[in-house]
Amino acid sequence: MKQKHALLVWTIAIGFMAVSIACERTVTNEITKTVTPATASYMGSSSCGSTGCHEAKYTEFMKTGHPYKLNEASDVQQAGYYPYSSVPTPPPGVNWADVDKVIGGFRWKARFIDNDGFIITGDQVQYNLETGGWVAYHSGETKPYDCGPCHMTNYKPVGNQEGKPGLIGTWEANGIQCEECHGPGEAHESDPLSVAMKIDRSNEGCGKCHIRGDVNAIPASGGFIRHHEQWNEMASSQHRALQCVDCHDVHESLHPLNPNRDQAINVNCENCHIKEYNTFQNTSITQHKADPNGPECIDCHMPKAAKSAIGDLATYSGDVPSHLFQINTDPSAEMFTADGKFANGYLTLDYSCLKCHSDKDKTWAAANVSRVHVEQTDISTSCFSCHSDKDVFLLAKGEQWQNSKHASGDNIDRNRNNKSFYAACEKCHTSEGFVANLAGGTATGDHFSSINCFTCHAPHTNGDFKLRVETPATLANGATFDKGPANLCASCHQSRQDASTYVTANTTLSAYWGPHHSNQADMLIGVNAYEYAGYSYGNSAHTNVTDEGCIQCHMDGGVPTFTGGHTWIMHDKTRNFQNTGGCNDPNCHNGSISDFNVLADVDFNGNGTIEGVQDEINSLADSLKVLLIAANLVDASGTPLSVTVTTADSAGAVYNFKFVEEDRSEGIHNTDYTVGLLKSSINFLNTGNPNGAPPLNSNGYSLRR
Repeated sequence: MKQKHALLVWTIAIGFMAVSIACERTVTNEITKTVTPATASYMGSSSCGSTGCHEAKYTEFMKTGHPYKLNEASDVQQAGYYPYSSVPTPPPGVNWADVDKVIGGFRWKARFIDNDGFIITGDQVQYNLETGGWVAYHSGETKPYDCGPCHMTNYKPVGNQEGKPGLIGTWEANGIQCEECHGPGEAHESDPLSVAMKIDRSNEGCGKCHIRGDVNAIPASGGFIRHHEQWNEMASSQHRALQCVDCHDVHESLHPLNPNRDQAINVNCENCHIKEYNTFQNTSITQHKADPNGPECIDCHMPKAAKSAIGDLATYSGDVPSHLFQINTDPSAEMFTADGKFANGYLTLDYSCLKCHSDKDKTWAAANVSRVHVEQTDISTSCFSCHSDKDVFLLAKGEQWQNSKHASGDNIDRNRNNKSFYAACEKCHTSEGFVANLAGGTATGDHFSSINCFTCHAPHTNGDFKLRVETPATLANGATFDKGPANLCASCHQSRQDASTYVTANTTLSAYWGPHHSNQADMLIGVNAYEYAGYSYGNSAHTNVTDEGCIQCHMDGGVPTFTGGHTWIMHDKTRNFQNTGGCNDPNCHNGSISDFNVLADVDFNGNGTIEGVQDEINSLADSLKVLLIAANLVDASGTPLSVTVTTADSAGAVYNFKFVEEDRSEGIHNTDYTVGLLKSSINFLNTGNPNGAPPLNSNGYSLRR
């Protein structure tokens, strides 16, 4: 084993102070949300847990690999230091007395740093945890430890840590600790309610380290993608619009020995890729059907095509899952460029299939891929196995439904498969849960579908297309919603909180505080927001003239497959088309409406100009938001802060802001009630009197509608 120490001169341009030249890393995305704390000192991760505030989060975080990127040799020798592994000895011929620090050791490999701060190089110096064997690392070279930008907390590319020539730069703490992502914690620890820690949910936060070179290329070596390139891969995939944290809970460990490993993933593939999941259940490959431990989505779409410590080209298996996802099923496709230095931005059949089917080739795999995902006989196809596909009625409804939010499966992840407490959400977020709830029970099994034809209709049970719900809906405050066929809609599209008791009993706010999403039934009939004593709230004409409620407008008029009907869409923004068919009924506006933002009759926001209804409403909502931010009740995005209010009336202003926001019609459903909620809340925050000073205009806010 050779080791050489040399005087190293490092010149770092000021414009690249945050970039590790050795690791070839760049940052190309911007932070999307940051709350910067006051200048403060670093307290250490243990401070986050020991105060009792974040003990559970800290405990789970310390089971991840982030804190163990660099470790003191004295710590590594302590039994139980790593949560799931151990590093038994230094390299052959090296004693612990010769080792100052250990790089890694948590999951894949461990390397060792000598007492001068240089990485120990040679033929048997890297310990691979999976095999328990020693391999070479840069034999005959001198390797300073210059990995600080991605392996340290509060790294600065100047000086030498502990004065050791091999340790390039200085840092606050070894490894990626809490404060590397959330900022220094002294001020927050002293006054947690007033000083917020940094919150960065952007890909830049993760990508500044999980990247190699330029984000638009995927470096490779030896037939595998090089490790820590998840951002490079994501940027070339169809998932590039997602944030890392959409799927990953960074505070939970993905280590295979973690019994709570499933909690590290926020959503499963099938939560979004519903069709693909269903077609895989119908695979014609009998081995996949018969084996309860058979392949899952990630086995094919996230194979271990990257290498950190070990890789076997004979089985196309590395040790780090790919984040490319897309499989190129052309048997002639190559995963890497001709020189092997870069990946082509997709997976090929050898890495996705032949790691298991080692006795086959890509030609065989290409001939069989159509058997993996098979269109099953379900909502989109089963009707036409009996009914003619010339049945225009069914075709039109099916096409419309395909373009709806119901069909997209938005929020179908609110079921027990994702989080156990989501079981209570199944009754509105899944078809099986809704139908079971109507029968007074809960869904059985663990397969859930999006809201579809059979959620609302039971044609094979009833012999017709009548709705499953026809009786009036009772809202959370006891009010009755009776709008004929729209009673079914109101079963779910309601706030699920009795505002008068909820606001009074819950004066400690949080990000989840307020009415449930989609409270359109409450808004339409003008009930169940926070109503200030002494203020007179009105309702617009829509409350009374819409005998069929939601159905009357959302399923009338428009383009057959993109608005109206079973799309329920009122505004197709892609085609700049507003579905005003219901508005222009001869018994309503009789053809006079061409834009939902119809001119108001009253200057609601008091700016001296009468504008469109939606513009007036949005202006009022913005004014209320400014006051709520100034009162330290919501953040810049309008999300309630974790504070305790002194009066229910203060909390009521937040509730009304969220009530209007969650309705999402910008005042169209019930203009007068919306204006009343916003104005009374604004007046209370401004003057302490919901009627304001001087009194509000008493015209009743009627519209020319």
